[in-house]
Amino acid sequence: MDNATTGGLTFYAAAGTFDAHEKGMQHGSGLLVSNGQIVAVGSPGNVCPPDAQVVDLGSTFIVPGFFDAHTHITIRPGEGDQHGQMAQPPAWQAIRGVANLQAMLKSGVTTARIMTEEADIDFHFKAAVANGEVAGPTLRVAGRGLSPPGKHGGAVAGVQGRADLSAAVAANAAKGADHIKIFTTGGVSSTDTSLDESNYSAEEIAAIVDTAAEHSLTVSAHAHGGPGVDLAVANGIHSIEHGALLTADSVRRIVEAGVWIVLTNTILFHPNGIEQGDAQDPRILAKVQQARASMERAIELIRAEGARVALGTDSMHGLFGYELQWLTEHGYTVEEALLAATRSAAELAGVDNIGRLAPGSQADFSVLDRDPFEHISAVYDIRAVYRAGRQVVAPDGYTRPAPLSATLPEGEPNE
Repeated sequence: MDNATTGGLTFYAAAGTFDAHEKGMQHGSGLLVSNGQIVAVGSPGNVCPPDAQVVDLGSTFIVPGFFDAHTHITIRPGEGDQHGQMAQPPAWQAIRGVANLQAMLKSGVTTARIMTEEADIDFHFKAAVANGEVAGPTLRVAGRGLSPPGKHGGAVAGVQGRADLSAAVAANAAKGADHIKIFTTGGVSSTDTSLDESNYSAEEIAAIVDTAAEHSLTVSAHAHGGPGVDLAVANGIHSIEHGALLTADSVRRIVEAGVWIVLTNTILFHPNGIEQGDAQDPRILAKVQQARASMERAIELIRAEGARVALGTDSMHGLFGYELQWLTEHGYTVEEALLAATRSAAELAGVDNIGRLAPGSQADFSVLDRDPFEHISAVYDIRAVYRAGRQVVAPDGYTRPAPLSATLPEGEPNE
């Protein structure tokens, strides 16, 4: 019987541990785990009691499980027509979702923030993962995103007007949403929408935010720039998702308001993203080029102003490492990138028992073959992945669900 389920002590010995709390890699350090929780982090001589089971991970390095802060379950951008994919029958989407969740897990992602699905698929997958029926990260879900009819994100069903928007928020909350997602600008992968328009008025955004607050939920806005960002920030949005067209003024307002920015550059810059799926449409290719050029400038402003950032692949399943690599190639240190991928994302989501390896935290961690502080490409070399102290990805790539007994309740929202 596994110690993770019996409450016994297990020490995972490795060449080093990055706990997202202390600075840098702690060489010679490992994890002491009991009943799916971290008991201690340190060297065997300091934290491993004589009666603990020892799992020797060899010359590997332990990092907190990654938190993909913006993704979807069913979409594959490289196949093109993302709106069309979301309009497919639920069974078609669900079958693909199983493989997509496995790919996330194999890339070291132990928690994923789902930012729009149709047909309540994200609620069903959240339960399936929690019940040990499907292998995947712990899911935090939004339900259907809110966008006006015919706009980006609203191709299947749109909503507008204060009363209808408030009702839509309440409906998602009643189903068990962890957050609310809205679209305040157009998107790169859709035609006939602008990246800096405002889909909703100030009054409509305020109604969404106020209703969400009544249900103890925050609101995140798909927004690239212009009035769509400015109105969102001015009316209580918790995070700006994407932000490719951010300017110095908009970044300063974001920072002053304490709003998060969730960067999603894999879908934009990786050749298997929008470029592969939709570049044959000149209208979309033009927006890809516009967003890329603007983001190259915006990221300098975001870092210089000290904006709070988290990372999301936006459905580039299995490529979370690219998001980290891109950040380090644009001025961020390895430590800053790792924190954005772990502790900061947990803070964004308002949970305090994941994102770091500290006593009392859930034992969600990934085992890397190499030290990422020596080269960030080490984040691609995932040896194994653990959720709540149980191995869910083995060195040979075999993936299994986390059993019910190894899944702990989610942390309470941070005040």
